[in-house]
Amino acid sequence: MRSDISIIIVEPAEVLASELRSFFTERDFNTIHVNTLKDTLLTLQSQSPDVLLLDADLLEEDCAFISIIKGMEEDLPIIICAETNTPELESKIRHQGIFFYHIKSFGTQDLEMAISNAINKLSH
Repeated sequence: MRSDISIIIVEPAEVLASELRSFFTERDFNTIHVNTLKDTLLTLQSQSPDVLLLDADLLEEDCAFISIIKGMEEDLPIIICAETNTPELESKIRHQGIFFYHIKSFGTQDLEMAISNAINKLSH
């Protein structure tokens, strides 16, 4: 596995970044935290991340932002993290071709596995 793995974490607060800190540190992953969708786009223009973690609360109702990201970085694995889940929201998000849909109340174990799987997929 590469030693220069970078992950963008997009969330208004640093909750996910804090919860996953030891996971990232143990694997020597570089993390970039941004608070807004605009900052995400600016970061994607200057960085080449390996994975993007995106808080679903930042998405608009139609989830078009995911399409914008896909237009910029077609093969970038996108993991959406939702605080609450509704079948409608999950369906809209999954139709955007994301890598993984994580519900925060389930804990971080499946999220950590999804991040590892996304990175392993890149190395193959």
